[in-house]
Amino acid sequence: MIKRKLIFTYIVMPLLIFIIFIFSLLNGTIEISFLNILKMLFGNKKMLTEDIIVIIKQIRLPRTIMSCVTGAGLSISGCVFQAILKNPLADPFTLGISSGAAFGTTLAFVLGLDTMASFFMPLCAFIGMICSIFIIYLLNMKNKFNSNSMILSGVVVSYIFSAAVMFMFILSPTNSVQSAFIWLMGGNLSTFDERLLPFVIVVVIVGTIILSLLGNIINIISLNIEKSETLGINVAKNVKFLFIMASFVTAVTVSACGIIAFIGLIVPHIMRKIIGSNNVILIPASAFAGAIFLQLCDTLSRTLFSPILIPIGIVTSVIGGIFFICLLLKSEKY
Repeated sequence: MIKRKLIFTYIVMPLLIFIIFIFSLLNGTIEISFLNILKMLFGNKKMLTEDIIVIIKQIRLPRTIMSCVTGAGLSISGCVFQAILKNPLADPFTLGISSGAAFGTTLAFVLGLDTMASFFMPLCAFIGMICSIFIIYLLNMKNKFNSNSMILSGVVVSYIFSAAVMFMFILSPTNSVQSAFIWLMGGNLSTFDERLLPFVIVVVIVGTIILSLLGNIINIISLNIEKSETLGINVAKNVKFLFIMASFVTAVTVSACGIIAFIGLIVPHIMRKIIGSNNVILIPASAFAGAIFLQLCDTLSRTLFSPILIPIGIVTSVIGGIFFICLLLKSEKY
């Protein structure tokens, strides 16, 4: 049984990522043949027209890679949050972490920093998220990072930052509001700074490896405090580290491409049904599944109402809403 899960996680899922990666490159406003994609990736680029090279190399390839990495990063963060907080609804958004990014980005748009230099947007989003993480951390130090306390403090922080964002919307010119609103809906996959891509890739890969290696500790923490402490695990210390690590991965991915809802909530749920609750396998499986899911959502956002590009956050929110309605209807039957 374990062997099957390992084969599925480390062989089948990476293969699916590659297939969907190619499929994503093929589809868009302008369709490109499979042969041209292969020539671009592995063959002779001189045989391709300049337009096709620009579309693949400068538009679709960076966007597809970023969707892949972002999906993986948000999924592993959601998986860890749900395990350490023992709450199936815990993710970067319900914990109020993403609201900090929304505040930082909106402030940047209002101050006109987006017109000065491209790096100001992700920088302000990152600083905003670090502030929200720091506030949640401080609020939970006395309570030893209790699950209910962390979720409640996350909700409070989210409301405060959301109120600040709404207040700035009221005071801002229309063009700034529209730009900020598109970013908040996860529309930045088409305009993100490509210079950030290598850094995001490294953070997500390293984060996935570290959290996967700590899978057994996460398994023990997810039981209960008494059992964890009898096994010699310092629960408060480990929860602090895991919270900061998962939050940092979220901060990096969201600051680069905008707020994309439901990924950290849906993917761990689905993979837990398929793989089981062993976080040693569940975390990398969630990373692969998140990469697959967000690539498909990105392809839908580009092709559903082509040539209009839909913010990817709208697609993930619709799918997420339908998923939880189905989940509720299924639970009512039993």
